[in-house]
Parts: sequence; C-alpha cells; structure tokens
Amino acid sequence: MMSSRAGERGQVAVYAVLLFPMLMLVLSLVLAVGTIEGLRARIGAQLDLAALTATQALDVQVLARGGPPTLIVPMADELAREYLARNLAALGDELGSSPAAIAQSAEVVVSNAPGTDPITGVLDTAPTLSIRIRVPARVPLLGLAGLAPTVELTLTGSAAARS
Repeated sequence: MMSSRAGERGQVAVYAVLLFPMLMLVLSLVLAVGTIEGLRARIGAQLDLAALTATQALDVQVLARGGPPTLIVPMADELAREYLARNLAALGDELGSSPAAIAQSAEVVVSNAPGTDPITGVLDTAPTLSIRIRVPARVPLLGLAGLAPTVELTLTGSAAARS
C-alpha cells in the first residue's frame, strides 16, 4: 500500500506551482476588465454632460421671437469640447493622451433640423448635439497578461435642446 503512493508524493506542490500563475493571470484579467468598464462609465458620463452643456448654446433671439429652439453651431461645438477637456483632466494618468487632444479630435455634430443623427443613428426631432470620441486608456494590469497596456475606447454621447 505504501509503495503505490510513493510515486505520488509532492504532486500537490507541482499543481500549486503550475496553477498559481494561471490563477494570478485570470485575476489580473478580471481586474483589468473591471478597470476598463469603470473607466468607460466615467468617460461616458463626462461625454453626456459635455453634450448636455453644449445644448445651452441656444439662439436667444429666435426664442424671443417665439421660434423653436435653435443651437448656435460654433458656440455649441466650442462648449462641448471645452467642457469635455476640463472634465477628462480629472482622470489624470488613466488616459493615454492629453484631455485637450482628445477633446479636439472628437467628432462633434450639431443638428438643428429633424433627421437621423449621423453618430448615434437615432431619429432627432429637436436640435441635437452628438459627440464621438476615441480615448486611449492605460490599463497596466493588461501588461501582466502579456497584452498591450493601452486600449482604445470609442464612446458616443448626445443631448437634445428642448423647450
């Protein structure tokens, strides 16, 4: 009986040595995915708020004459980019590019006429501002898995001006 188990001695140690790195790899990937999703949610919120802030660029003269809400296109574009850059700055070193560069490279569409939004594909019935950004995000935990530590997130946000 003793001789049949003699060849199995130390197998638990071998399993532990082989499985521990695999478990650490899986754990680092789970944490990396959580980090990416958390970052995506925070950037998405900043993007939606930038679009909402830009809808304040209403043409007051048209409203005073009793006309429908109309966005002033250059002002709305500038407000969206400025607000986005200021709020992305709070993310600090999690971004792979400067907040100002991300905001300047954003695709901003201001539409006063009803129709289909070219960014979101949604039917617009009110003046709408939509933004699409590509954000390089740093996720150092991906480096532990042998992957590139920077991923590019593409996010969209929009807001409509209603009276």
